[in-house]
Amino acid sequence: MKKILYYLSVCMLLLGTATSCEDNDNWTIIEEAQPGTYIVGSATIFSGEASTSALKPVSLDHETEKSKNDVIGIYTWLKADGEFNISVAKEAGQEPVHFGKGETVEEKEGVITISKLDMGAAAFKVSKDGLYYVVVNTSLNQVSVLPVNWGVIGAATAGGWDKETLFNAPVFNETNTSVEWTMSTTLSAGEYKFRYSGDWGYEIPYDETSKVKLFTDVTGTKEGNENNLTEGYTDLQTGGSNLVTNIGGEYSVYMKYDIRAGKFTARYVLTGDPVIPPTYPEQLFLIGDAFNGWEPSTDAKEFIPVNGTPSSFWKIAYLQEGGFKMTIKLGWGGDFGIAEENTDAIGEYTKGGNNINVKTPGYYLIYINLEEEVISVTEANVFLIGDANGGAWEYKDEYKFKAEGKELVSPVFAQDGNLRMAIKHALLSDWWKAEFNVINGVIEFRGNGGDQAAVAVTSGQKVSLNFNEGTGVIN
Repeated sequence: MKKILYYLSVCMLLLGTATSCEDNDNWTIIEEAQPGTYIVGSATIFSGEASTSALKPVSLDHETEKSKNDVIGIYTWLKADGEFNISVAKEAGQEPVHFGKGETVEEKEGVITISKLDMGAAAFKVSKDGLYYVVVNTSLNQVSVLPVNWGVIGAATAGGWDKETLFNAPVFNETNTSVEWTMSTTLSAGEYKFRYSGDWGYEIPYDETSKVKLFTDVTGTKEGNENNLTEGYTDLQTGGSNLVTNIGGEYSVYMKYDIRAGKFTARYVLTGDPVIPPTYPEQLFLIGDAFNGWEPSTDAKEFIPVNGTPSSFWKIAYLQEGGFKMTIKLGWGGDFGIAEENTDAIGEYTKGGNNINVKTPGYYLIYINLEEEVISVTEANVFLIGDANGGAWEYKDEYKFKAEGKELVSPVFAQDGNLRMAIKHALLSDWWKAEFNVINGVIEFRGNGGDQAAVAVTSGQKVSLNFNEGTGVIN
């Protein structure tokens, strides 16, 4: 009978003498493997089927009803000089069946290898020591192996949201069965995540016709400004809100994975002088007779924050002949305009006290960067993004909206899929930082939130937007 390891939770008294519970002493042999899927072999710390070597249901990005318990996985350290198998026990007491590496389904060097499970094939091997995410799709009999090379990414990091700042090489502690990463880096006040694979998740086959996405990032477990690291280790999770640094400076960052507990944690220590970020208003409002009128309490409408950028705001509005300014509250005090004198709206200005004058009625995009004290007014540049523009996650000129009276109207959608829209502006680094959608007839803005709810559309449809009324129609 295949022997497996079983954790003894109680220390035994032997011959009347108390003995300590050491990590290496509290594992013992039992005869019956429990039903499940396991990773075993000389490349792992697991010589047999144990509760800690069992693959468990994977948390999937944007889970759907079909994403059930047939996608299971485990993070574990693998050695290049060993090998491993996927072991399946169908029933208690039955000898587990070992599966090896069958036909390759997909391979992207340094990112993922997807293979068929083959009972008669040689065991799996990896090219170098490291932490790996091993995921099994039990319905397709496929295994995905992803190297895990962590970095930090986000507005608080040197590479922004475009590129990870990588940790130093991981250190594996075989005695404590843990993996640790360290780095010294500069963080500014802002948001960030821990990420690997160079992308936001990775899609693997779910069944013969569809895919599901694995998370390849972890964050904290709290919300808002409380979701930050401390000098003591903090638990991490997949699918949570962004981590936040409230103070910039030089940091030592530490990340750890406990293989037996299956838990990621992290901490950081400020090693240099703190950099206190400037403060900006949490809200801005548009006011003026070029818009609704000059009474803040009744006429002002709110700007949209640029995601993860406290200094920047934007707004699209249909403006008539007249003037406008910005105010930080629904009342006077803290209002501002431009330093220059202008005759018509479009232009780039310096923050000051003068009204911005509008001579030509129409739709305008107002973009404000308070860090640089820049107020920019341009035409209303709105674009379809993603499925609706043919699958491109970038601006395409042929999918720019056009003004029709007091509405902005899109081109027809290129294909079936989910609707996504965003503004385009020279001061905006990423389209998704200023995206929005139409949900139940209302224009909903992403602002500082995460991905918005999916809105399904079909090819040949289009969307019409009235920004002054805050409404949209898909037909």
